[in-house]
Amino acid sequence: MAKEEETRTCVRCFYEANGKDKYCKICGAPLINRCSDEGGRIDKGCSYVNDLDAAFCAKCGCQTTFRKQGLI
Repeated sequence: MAKEEETRTCVRCFYEANGKDKYCKICGAPLINRCSDEGGRIDKGCSYVNDLDAAFCAKCGCQTTFRKQGLI
């Protein structure tokens, strides 16, 4: 039985990328919404992987990569 390959959908162009990819090969947008690691009001950044709709990191309060790039 063949194992179904995981995919990630780009939030900018909706391309179905390989599940192992970190950036969209069509538009260059990040496919994983991580903490931006820039230091927030409370803590330093932490690289936490947030939900796709998170504008700020749920662990430390920094902007996420999606917010920083204007994707949300």
